Amino acid sequence: MDSDRRKHKRLPLKFTVLCQKVGLSDGRLYSGNTVNVSPGGMLVEVNNAKLRDGELVSVEMTVPPTEGLLEYGGSFSSYARVVRVAPSEYMVRPTNSLASSVAIEFCESPRLRV
Repeated sequence: MDSDRRKHKRLPLKFTVLCQKVGLSDGRLYSGNTVNVSPGGMLVEVNNAKLRDGELVSVEMTVPPTEGLLEYGGSFSSYARVVRVAPSEYMVRPTNSLASSVAIEFCESPRLRV
């Protein structure tokens, strides 16, 4: 029996991501790297993330030129809802206890800018 109930297949891609809470004018940006990405959302490693389940964030993801994916590179942007925040088990440097894995679900299809 397949225990994976996800709607979309996740791809193990590592891209730079910037997130900002929606509705806050403090300008605080959270930066991190994707662990995996799907059309419905992504899992992101973020340092010092003060994000909570259910919060809305704006997301900007940079995609370098990639053969067969995006030949000239570009960036994606979207709004998303934080689904889960947990201590990161994916960090390359596991000594960083401030790292979190943040699962987000896109509220709208990401828009591509080249």
